[in-house]
Amino acid sequence: MAAASILFYMLLATINTAHRQHHPIRRTMISSSGNTMNKSSSSNANDDGVIIGPDLNPTRSKMDKKLYRHITLSNGLKCVLICDTVAMRQRKLDGYYESDDDEDEEGGNEDVEDDEDEEGGNHGDEGSDKEGEEEEEEEEDDDDGLRKAATALLVNVGSYHDPPHLQGLAHYLEHMLFLGTQSFPTENAYDSFLSQQGGDDNAYTDMEHTLYHYCIPQDGSSGEKNVWKALEMFASFFICPLLGGDSAERELNAVESEFELNKKDDDCRWSQLMSYTCGMDENAPIMGRDYLTEKKEEDKEEDKEEEEGSKSQKKPFHPFAKFPWGDMNSLRTEPEAKGIDVMKDLRDFYHTHYYARNMRLVVMAGYELDEIQRRVVQHFQDVPANPRVLCNNVPTITSSESSGTITNLHPYKLPFHPSSLTKLYRIIPVRHHHTLTLTWQIPSTCSHWRTKPTDYLAHLLGHEAAGSILSVLKERGWAMSLAAGTGEDGLGDASTHALFGLQISLSKRGMRYWEDVVKIVFAYIGMLKFNFVEGHYLLDEKNGEKQKKVEGLAPWIYDELKSIAELSYRYADEGDVTDIVEEIAENMAPWYNLPEDRVLDGDALLFDDAVDNDSVKSLLFDYLTPENMRVDLMSSLFGRDADFGDPNLEGEEEKKEEPEDGHCAIQPMDVDDDNVEENGSDDDGKDPLLFDKEKETVEPRFGTKFWVEQISKDTIQQWTDSAKPHLPSSELAIDLPPKNSYVPKKFDIKKLPADDGEHPLLNCSVKVCVNVGRKKSWFPAAVTKYKTQKNAHRLSLSYEDEGEKWHVLDSPEAYSKYEGDEESIEAGHEGSLDGGKVKFRVTAVPREGEGIVFSYGDAGHDDDVEDGAAFPPIPPPTPESRLPHLIYDKKSVKVWHLQDRKFKRPLADLRMNVECEGMNDSSLNQACMALFCRLCADALTETCYLASVCELGSSLYPTDNGFSIRVHGFDDNLLALAKEVLNVVMSFRGRDDEDDLPTTIKDGRFDACLEVHLRKYSNAGMDASSFSTSLRLLCLRPSLKSSFSKAKALQGIAVSKFVQVISKLLKRVSVDAFYHGNVDRKDADEAANMISAALTCHHVGLPKKKIPPKLVIKTKHAIDHHQIVAPSIDPKDPNTAVEVYFQFGKDDNSSNAIQQRVLTDLLEHILEEPLYNQIRTKEQFGYEVSCGARWTYGVLGMSFRVVTSCKSADEASSRIEDFLKSFRSDLESMDNETFMEHLVGLAKNKLESFDSMEEETSSHWSEITEGRNDFEAYRKEVLCLRSLSKQQLIAAYDEWLHPLCKKGKPKKRRRMVLHVIGSGDGPASLGRPLIENKKAVGDEIDRLVQLFHSSVKHESWGRVTFGSPDLHRANTV
Repeated sequence: MAAASILFYMLLATINTAHRQHHPIRRTMISSSGNTMNKSSSSNANDDGVIIGPDLNPTRSKMDKKLYRHITLSNGLKCVLICDTVAMRQRKLDGYYESDDDEDEEGGNEDVEDDEDEEGGNHGDEGSDKEGEEEEEEEEDDDDGLRKAATALLVNVGSYHDPPHLQGLAHYLEHMLFLGTQSFPTENAYDSFLSQQGGDDNAYTDMEHTLYHYCIPQDGSSGEKNVWKALEMFASFFICPLLGGDSAERELNAVESEFELNKKDDDCRWSQLMSYTCGMDENAPIMGRDYLTEKKEEDKEEDKEEEEGSKSQKKPFHPFAKFPWGDMNSLRTEPEAKGIDVMKDLRDFYHTHYYARNMRLVVMAGYELDEIQRRVVQHFQDVPANPRVLCNNVPTITSSESSGTITNLHPYKLPFHPSSLTKLYRIIPVRHHHTLTLTWQIPSTCSHWRTKPTDYLAHLLGHEAAGSILSVLKERGWAMSLAAGTGEDGLGDASTHALFGLQISLSKRGMRYWEDVVKIVFAYIGMLKFNFVEGHYLLDEKNGEKQKKVEGLAPWIYDELKSIAELSYRYADEGDVTDIVEEIAENMAPWYNLPEDRVLDGDALLFDDAVDNDSVKSLLFDYLTPENMRVDLMSSLFGRDADFGDPNLEGEEEKKEEPEDGHCAIQPMDVDDDNVEENGSDDDGKDPLLFDKEKETVEPRFGTKFWVEQISKDTIQQWTDSAKPHLPSSELAIDLPPKNSYVPKKFDIKKLPADDGEHPLLNCSVKVCVNVGRKKSWFPAAVTKYKTQKNAHRLSLSYEDEGEKWHVLDSPEAYSKYEGDEESIEAGHEGSLDGGKVKFRVTAVPREGEGIVFSYGDAGHDDDVEDGAAFPPIPPPTPESRLPHLIYDKKSVKVWHLQDRKFKRPLADLRMNVECEGMNDSSLNQACMALFCRLCADALTETCYLASVCELGSSLYPTDNGFSIRVHGFDDNLLALAKEVLNVVMSFRGRDDEDDLPTTIKDGRFDACLEVHLRKYSNAGMDASSFSTSLRLLCLRPSLKSSFSKAKALQGIAVSKFVQVISKLLKRVSVDAFYHGNVDRKDADEAANMISAALTCHHVGLPKKKIPPKLVIKTKHAIDHHQIVAPSIDPKDPNTAVEVYFQFGKDDNSSNAIQQRVLTDLLEHILEEPLYNQIRTKEQFGYEVSCGARWTYGVLGMSFRVVTSCKSADEASSRIEDFLKSFRSDLESMDNETFMEHLVGLAKNKLESFDSMEEETSSHWSEITEGRNDFEAYRKEVLCLRSLSKQQLIAAYDEWLHPLCKKGKPKKRRRMVLHVIGSGDGPASLGRPLIENKKAVGDEIDRLVQLFHSSVKHESWGRVTFGSPDLHRANTV
């Protein structure tokens, strides 16, 4: 885990709502072309009352070509408008060919189509799961990467603003806004419209703001303007929502279901526990005090002393103490008991906070800025400027307050009352882990955006290199990982406060020494204080001589961080459109306090030449102290949540499971790592279980059990002494981070091959005009290659019939102005070829990440689909030189290479997949391989952390047949890091006669890694949703071994046995590698030689035919389905997960298989929204309802999932079946226009471009690892999609999904139903298998899997072999 860069509070407060599963201002006017025109302050308002804000374009990253405009509407709504320049240029094609009427009889009156062609997209691949049985399978999202239009609106109100009597109200309101408006009253009109067009939407509620967003494909140059229709529907949320009716009760159920899904999340439980115990909820429930009642005189004196000496504010209430999630109790039961009208308060809350001056809007589209502005004014001018309802305690943001930072939170400061500090909170977790968290409350960091002092300190306290806190703790065997910093959410960073945290994952041994762990942390803080006071000399800029000495740490630390931040920002990927608008909207949040001219870069860069030393000093000396700290120790040594009865059962005595050995229930529960030997005797340290277990307390919302005790004065004094400014003793090897050798220095873009070079016209779509007799004819084409030959500049054009022809470019010198970043070719550019014989016009220009684009130049050209609707133009095949090609093939080592020419950044990505002989033989082999990966990663921590700080990442993880390595980031130093990784990994080879670990692994790390790994296995499948997926994959993939069997195999394993297993597995290996990015052939050859050399003389190749095939079990083709029923792993999980899986057939990449693949995707595209709307929204079966296409090692299928806490498993699976039965008529009655919208929407998604080089690398890498090597499979799929009819779709639906045959009787299908049944009080627990001994659950799961395999007689689909696309070889070694 990276430390300084990981914000460990980040996920704790954000409540996501899945609707389908941050000097005076200089006023400027930005023209639609991006030019700026200075305006005087007296003339910066337009006729419509719009005020133009600061020019944001100078603050864009170097690679960002979008245009920005900051405006304020007449009602006070502040907006950032973003012009997607590439999409805008393509829209300018309208009418280009009309100017040729006089000279071109056949070319006139052609409407040019807005070209949405985007390449990329790859089928979801279950076969690439790292550990499929343990990891939750991601739902496919076909929209990722498509350059769509997007909008985000932030409302400056969140959970901190909830009324005390209606906690969770802001979250509930967020849900309600999606359920219809007066303008669009149909409940799912908005969601349905977006889904049908291929769009997506979502929202979340944070502590101080609520954010809504959506994305939708760009409009074509003709037809409906869906971008503006979506904007109109979205705007109505904030003008005239319905906020009532039958949907209110149903959506409250959805809030409850969402809470139930997260109720067993340890991070969520801990964050709510902090809120409950902060002592600022007006009665401080566990502190033994009631601040609203009369106190004893001594208590009053103590309070007075505490409050005078503390930096905590005096008012005994803070919104931090609230319950932000909301559930049925807080939003119905409790308020109804008090006679509160919830819906009236909800509408009042909306009318109080949802007004224009309290909102921030970001709109990004492929239109000119003037047009975007016009539409924003049109649709948002009716949002009320001020609250519809005024509340006495809620000040409004007025027009004179340009920043709008006033909220009703301004009286509140720090959230922890002194009585809650210097306390130890022992907490019962749900999962097996030992986590120590130190939390200091500090003033809000919002005003320190220029130098970010908390990030500076997080870097120092959280670094993982030699001399770090983590390095010292690992040396003692006390810890595995560490993270430091404040969070980006409202709990960790708010307008009222910030929480600076340091979270450490302890070992069992570390639990005995937790006080010493804290002492080491304060010793490090003491070392920082000493170095700060000792200071440094300022250097003369001219001669470098020392001048006066000043306080502060060495300047190079800040300079290094500033340099890395600038590099990261300069070369940042364009990113997903939703992420773009969300991030800007968050940066605009009034509470976040960024200046308006810094909403693009203010959160990413460091602006001053030196860190704010006054702030750093204050944090170190005044706030990071033992007296200002709370200590949370969450550990399964105290027991796990499942070991206790439900504390909320009224009138029943709480039940505790009696351990087998008869001891007290509060005892070590980590049975997974009991056999791991600890360094040192049992007499070392303090027993973490020696405390008063009778004073147990329960947090009422999540039911989290905990104990609280005052930390002794002696311990506090020891920590205080350690925190004094001093250098540590030689025994405590802590120090400042070393200077980072991985800071990149080279950023040049490598030259492309001479025979396939770079040119501004490359990849553009053109229309070529040639004389045919006495007439001129226009032909669509794409520029695919460029080279210079015999002093001639030549372009290769690919025509619609896929014919290729070389042409000589006339006036090549005219294109030199386009070679820099200042200007670029635009649609409509004209030129000539072959000495003027051939004219051409550019009709489409690729955006960043896009390959060859193709546009017919007229919107109605392609009528291959049923109703003549325009189908997205399909680009010609990519030249072989632009696809991965094999450069090394020797001794079962293959290295592929592709030089980037799309993103043009100094980045690269090296991936390696190592397949080992015997991986499928046993659970022991697979478990040892996973432990091997953890050991190597642990050994590389110090090196890889330094690299990660410089945006050079690395990962090492097990696969079904071996392991994979990835190194990625700036190409400078990438191979140096890769070599370090390979040296550690390969140090295990050739140790057949050795019993000890190689010297690359430090003493004691084997036991530490084994402990953590066993703990990981014990936590696998703890939530019902992910467990149902794991169970399905275990059934389908016989090579997979369950976490239960692997944990058994590792119990008590000796080092010698482990070394023996790994040495054998590494004896014969096969390696596939792919090097992609700003790397030329010379770099690729260097990488290939490095990999070959790393394999050492011990290398013996493993031929592909010797690698066991990745078999997939064939489900039974029958009327009756195979049903697998299992209990949830967590016996207190109230959620039941149902997954219905349909298997379609083998995908061997033949033409028939491609059609099946496309039909599968089309079914998902059509079914997803109505399934969600019916079963989740209308019938409220549960918060999680979804369906998705599945591609499992070459076998196609589809999965339907419902996770519920209010319905039985039988009800859920039956409801899926009934839905499939009834939806047949919906398919039959679907009109051609709707069918074609789905067809065209899916085609656009498949032609999507990549948002980053990482996405492109992943797409190509999956083709290589699966052995298909079809790098342009998307073209085949879209070509197939273009010819599909509705009848073919219905036929596929009937064959694969529909329960009935034509005669109305049940028919055979390949179907498997999985029920993972929870243990709630309602119907969701019906049918839960009773297993007396919880240790036997693993055995039962393995038994169920074996039973399934036996029931189908272990029949599989066999080895899936793909068609053989030509291997792209380039002088293979």
